[in-house]
Amino acid sequence: MENSFVSWRDYEGLGSFGGVGSSQDLNELRKALSAGQDINPPAVASGEGFPLRIESLEKTLKFVTYRMDDVRLWRNLSKLPAFNTVEEYNRLREYGASDTGAFIQEGDLPESEDSKYSREFTVIKFMGTTRSVTHVMSLVRPATGGSVIAQETVNGTAHLLKQIERALFLGDSSLIPEQWDGLDKQIRDGAPAENIIDLRGAPLSEDVLNDGALTVKTAPNYGRPTDLYCSDGAYSDLAKGFYPAQRVNLQPAGWQDGMVGMSIKGFHSMVGPIMLNPDVFLESGGPANASAVGAAGKRPATPTEGAAPAAAPNAASQFIASDAGDYRYKVVAINRYGKSAPLVMSGPVTVAAGDRVSMDITAGSPAPTAYEVYRSPKDGAAGSEKLAFSVASAGASTTINDDNADLPGTSSAYLIQQNLEFFSFKQLAPLSKIPLATVDTSIRFMILLYGALTVYAPGKGLIYKNVGRAPGSVGGGGA
Repeated sequence: MENSFVSWRDYEGLGSFGGVGSSQDLNELRKALSAGQDINPPAVASGEGFPLRIESLEKTLKFVTYRMDDVRLWRNLSKLPAFNTVEEYNRLREYGASDTGAFIQEGDLPESEDSKYSREFTVIKFMGTTRSVTHVMSLVRPATGGSVIAQETVNGTAHLLKQIERALFLGDSSLIPEQWDGLDKQIRDGAPAENIIDLRGAPLSEDVLNDGALTVKTAPNYGRPTDLYCSDGAYSDLAKGFYPAQRVNLQPAGWQDGMVGMSIKGFHSMVGPIMLNPDVFLESGGPANASAVGAAGKRPATPTEGAAPAAAPNAASQFIASDAGDYRYKVVAINRYGKSAPLVMSGPVTVAAGDRVSMDITAGSPAPTAYEVYRSPKDGAAGSEKLAFSVASAGASTTINDDNADLPGTSSAYLIQQNLEFFSFKQLAPLSKIPLATVDTSIRFMILLYGALTVYAPGKGLIYKNVGRAPGSVGGGGA
């Protein structure tokens, strides 16, 4: 029986490439084959080992965006069922006339008092995202394992939760009619003026939190604040305020595992404990988008300048002597579909103390429902503009006034009584996945939410506006 195995011995004595060479030559040739570090296939060449390399891909998907646990308010918010597109509720506004005396003389009939009630309502709004996976892709075994459709369901839900979280704070139906009104709008519209504390660029501190808590507790609000929601930067600066005192309960054995420092989760205000909730979606005041965002043909067109920014004295101005200088502006048109490319306004405009800056904007087509106004720091260079405020569109032409009431590069923080006495989220339909008809070789589905934020007692919430960063703060974290 013939030997059926082949080894290097069978090639001994045989020359290669002209009859000269040995098995040692072949081994040397094999050593010359290089793996390389190419990412894409290179040109076919002798000694190129790319075709023999097996792709080494980790099975764990790496997240470079936000995570589900970044969605703080939605996770903590009580959800109640809704049964109509307009949900009504009653408010008890007063037990009786607050200034009427209750003392009487012997034998008198006390004065008659009436309670005061009001019927309020919340309009349900609708949110959703459409996702699509081709049939072929649904058959492919992904490197991360599992189903591509399942992964897209998770991704779509995460995308929607980001929009939900932002709208819970900053939704405004006067700017985008399809939005529900968020905490900011409902507290501004329904709470006393004292429930808005303007920090004018100063950071959050224990002092101002105590003042805010007292405002919520006292008449006419009678609240019990329990939670503060703020940007990560504001939270960081608040924590820094505790460092010099270092009020730390030491363990019997001293520091454990060599760790020093403090983790600030809350503090005891004069009216009770308040938990701190840093929220990445409260980092407002950034620069304008470089280009248009949203579906072409639906997002608003870039507006045009009707009248260049001009400064003139006005009694409502909050520009003071230290604010006097040159300012630059950008304007972005927005609607429910997206944003336009920014319009760079003529300028800079020179502003003196007591001035108001006014400018006229002409809408394009598709038309916007509102405008975002970006302003530079005093004497700032072109490109340094950051979001200052938003205004509703007035139609074909809109006049925008800047009184310096809203400072660019700052954020807002919200001190609230986090229970059903203050607010809830009314759901006509919870987050739901609905398949769409098959019209091509793809699998399409919607992820939807029908609901609205309902603030029953706006006075039990408080806004810190124009929250800045502590001097010397570096890096990110938002205003």
